[in-house]
Amino acid sequence: DREQAAAAAAAAAAAERSAASVGGSTGGARAVAVDVGSVINRAMAQLGVRYSWGGGNGAGPTIGVRDGGVADTYGDFRKVGFDCSGLMIYAFSRALGYSLPHYSGFQYNAGRKIPLAQKRPGDMLFWGTAGDIHHVALYIGGEQMIEAPYSGAAVRVASVRYTEIMPYAVRVL
Repeated sequence: DREQAAAAAAAAAAAERSAASVGGSTGGARAVAVDVGSVINRAMAQLGVRYSWGGGNGAGPTIGVRDGGVADTYGDFRKVGFDCSGLMIYAFSRALGYSLPHYSGFQYNAGRKIPLAQKRPGDMLFWGTAGDIHHVALYIGGEQMIEAPYSGAAVRVASVRYTEIMPYAVRVL
């Protein structure tokens, strides 16, 4: 829809500005800025791809798996798409040189924890209840994130939700 496309364009522009400021004048920092941009671009290229529980790897969307619950009622195990952690695996696959684990709880421990107030484009944001992580999204700047939100939905850009958000963003670049 038009509103989502406008939000995505604004967030991408904010991410580019932020990446440029992170880049500075040193070659090493510039490489990180380029990687952040490529991570965000890889995720953004998946807008509209359906959610699929357990779906996604470094090569792209995959057939989901049974979860014994809500995802099964949407037939995710028969559909090609991404779940939240699968989208992160895909987005970061070329930038890291290794694969993130396929579970948001493990991804929360895959990098450096940054206080939420210091988040930057390219950081992963996490949500949980009573310490149990249940969702991850990629911060793209301008208080926007890209996520594979839930069964029956598709990869989208949304405003950062602060209800149940974990106190740290995770930075792997």
